[in-house]
Amino acid sequence: MDFAETVKQAEDRIRVIIDTIPTMAWSVRPDGVVDFLNQRWLDYTGLSLEEYVQEPTGPIHPDDIPRVIEKWLVSMAAGEPSEDELRLRGADGEYRWFLIRTVPLFDEQGQIVKWYGTSTDIEDRKRAEEEVRTTSEQLRALSARLRSAREEEDIRIAREIHDELGAALTSLRWELEGLKKTICEPGKATTDLQEKLDAMLDMTDGMVNMVRRIASDLRPVVLDVLGLKEAIEWQAQQFKDRTGLAVRCETSPADFALNPEQSTAVFRIFQEALTNIRRHAGATRVDVTMLMDSRSFVLRVSDDGRGITEDEKSGQLSIGLLGMRERAHVIGGEIEVAGIGGEGTTVTVLLPLMHS
Repeated sequence: MDFAETVKQAEDRIRVIIDTIPTMAWSVRPDGVVDFLNQRWLDYTGLSLEEYVQEPTGPIHPDDIPRVIEKWLVSMAAGEPSEDELRLRGADGEYRWFLIRTVPLFDEQGQIVKWYGTSTDIEDRKRAEEEVRTTSEQLRALSARLRSAREEEDIRIAREIHDELGAALTSLRWELEGLKKTICEPGKATTDLQEKLDAMLDMTDGMVNMVRRIASDLRPVVLDVLGLKEAIEWQAQQFKDRTGLAVRCETSPADFALNPEQSTAVFRIFQEALTNIRRHAGATRVDVTMLMDSRSFVLRVSDDGRGITEDEKSGQLSIGLLGMRERAHVIGGEIEVAGIGGEGTTVTVLLPLMHS
């Protein structure tokens, strides 16, 4: 009995075993024609051996075919094992990723008598890799945006300090010089002195208000002094005054007993939600609802604008949403964003409360 016959008998004995293993397995003749597909392979593709032999690239995703064929021909010519990843269409018409490994079997003279291969489902791994890649790209974009936002904020604060506070201090210095001259010149009217003092007091009040406004932009004092409820209501009123949009703010009478880290995160998320409405929504009305019971805290911000689209959730606007989600994640919460075309967008912050 020659080597080829021995191989054939061995194959016949193990095919039953191969049909039962939890892996798609197959074999190919030296000329590249498939001569065996195990039962798991047939079940997945819904094809018979004859159907597959007639169209061997049929189950392969069209985008993968050129690369797969090129790599397989190189492997056959070299007589070396090969490994590749490709998408195969199942009997349900859906494609899944598979890891394909192929090894040659040689006879005593060193000639290839058969190729054996396996196809291992790696769909879950590929999806995980894609999620990691997407998340990494989003985090890089978020980091870049945070740097840009920080620089823009530094520029804004510097401009306000230089232009407004600097101008006020310069005017105050002029007034002080005038006051000095008035004091040093005998016979100057008391009325002139009083007017200069009143002007300087007005300037001082203006500078104090300016400093308070700049500090408030950086960290609202109301959040630390009065709490989250008052801070949300205050920010809603500020937004209404600045944009002219109708804002309705409804909060439960209960005290929102969140810790400082949670309160800060919720407040910043609220600010970002209002910023998105101002920049993108085209809204005329904003409804803010904040509720809390024994199990959870909920903040809901709705507008009557054009409504966020699914593409925007994964596009440039998603960077802001990612930042909001990251803030929520840090405090153990989550964010839901829902949009209806022409009817508006709703951002919901849900924070489960832990009890001892």
